[in-house]
Amino acid sequence: MDAPELERRLAEQETLLELGLALAETLDLRRVLTVALEKAEQFLAAETSSIWELDEASGELFFRVVRGRAAPEIENLRIPLGEGIVGSVAASGRAEVIVDVTADPRWIGDAARDFDTRAILAVPLVSRGRVIGVLQLLNPLEADGFTEDDLRRMRLFAGPVAHALENARLYARLQSTFVETVTAFADAVERRDPYTGGHLHRVVAYSLLLGNELGLPDHELDTLRLGATLHDIGKIGVPDGVLLKPGALDPPESEIMRRHTTDGAAIVSRIGSLRALVPIVRSHHERMDGHGYPDGLTGERIPLPARIVAVADTYDAMTTSRPYRRALLAEAAAQEIRRVTGSHLCPRVAGAFERLYGDGRFTTEQGTRLGDSLSARLDREYNRW
Repeated sequence: MDAPELERRLAEQETLLELGLALAETLDLRRVLTVALEKAEQFLAAETSSIWELDEASGELFFRVVRGRAAPEIENLRIPLGEGIVGSVAASGRAEVIVDVTADPRWIGDAARDFDTRAILAVPLVSRGRVIGVLQLLNPLEADGFTEDDLRRMRLFAGPVAHALENARLYARLQSTFVETVTAFADAVERRDPYTGGHLHRVVAYSLLLGNELGLPDHELDTLRLGATLHDIGKIGVPDGVLLKPGALDPPESEIMRRHTTDGAAIVSRIGSLRALVPIVRSHHERMDGHGYPDGLTGERIPLPARIVAVADTYDAMTTSRPYRRALLAEAAAQEIRRVTGSHLCPRVAGAFERLYGDGRFTTEQGTRLGDSLSARLDREYNRW
C-alpha cells in the first residue's frame, strides 16, 4: 500500500471514529441521522444523499432524512419493499452500485420533477441480522459513477449508522411505552375517587384547547398534555378518609389535601424524563394574587402551563357533580371564571377560555380531536426524521 493510499485509509478510520463518537452522544433521531449524512458526505462527494427506514408494519421504505434541492418535493415518498432499486436492496440485504440507472430494469424514475438521477450507491442498514433501512447516495460530483471502493467505504460507514438508528428507534418506542404507562398509572390514581370519573381526561382535553388557542407549539402542547395527565398524581398519598369525604374538608384535612401538589412534584422529579412537568404538577393551584399554594406565587411567576391547567381544572371541577354539591351549568361556570379572573386565574388564559367558550369550541370532544391531531403531527414529525 503506497503512502497516499495509507493516508486515505487512516483518514477513513478517523472519520468512522468521529462518527461513532457523534452518534454515541445523542438518542435524538434527527440529530443522529443528520450527523450520519454529514459524515457520509465527507466520505463521498455526492449530489444528494438520504437514509431510508423500513416500516415493518406496512412493508414500505420511507425517508428518515433526505438532503439536496429535491428534498421538500420527495420527503413524503414511500416505496414498497422490493420495488425499485432501493426497495430491492432492502429486500435482498445486498449493497449495490448502479452506474447508469436508466439501464437498470428496476429503475422507476425520479419522483422530483427537476432532478435527474444518474448513478446510485445503496447500502442496507442491518441491525441484529435484519435490514432496518438503506443508506443511499446519488450522482457523484467528482466522477462519472460510484466505484467498488466507494461501496467498500460505505459498507464500513453503514455499521455505526444502523446501530445508531436502531438505538434511536428503541428509545422512541420506550418513550411511547413510558407515556402509556404513566397515563395508566394516573388513571388508576383517579379511580380511587368514583365521583371524579373522567376528570383527568377532561382536564387534558381542556388544557390542550387552551394551550392551542394561546399558540403553543406542538412540543409544548405535548408537555402540557403529559403535565395535565399527571397534575393530580400526588393524590396517591391522600388518605381515603380525606380524598373520599362526602363534604367540605376541615382545616387539617385541607392541609393534607394541599400536599398533593408537593407530593406529586416530588414523584415526577425523581423520573428524569418527567422533570419538565414539575412546574405544572406543583403550581396548578397557585393564584394570581398570591393566595394559592404551595408557594404563594403571583402573576407571571406562575408557570404558564400551570396557569393553563388551573383554568381547565377549575372549569371541570365546577361542572362536575360531587356528593356535597351539584354541578354548575356551563354558563354559570363560565361566569364564575370571569369573576375570579385576575385574582385567582390568569387573564391571558381566561381570555383564551372566553374565546373558545364563546365560539362553542370549549368541549371535551374538541379537545380530544385536538389531542388526536397533535399525536398525528408528532408521529409525522418522527416519521420524517
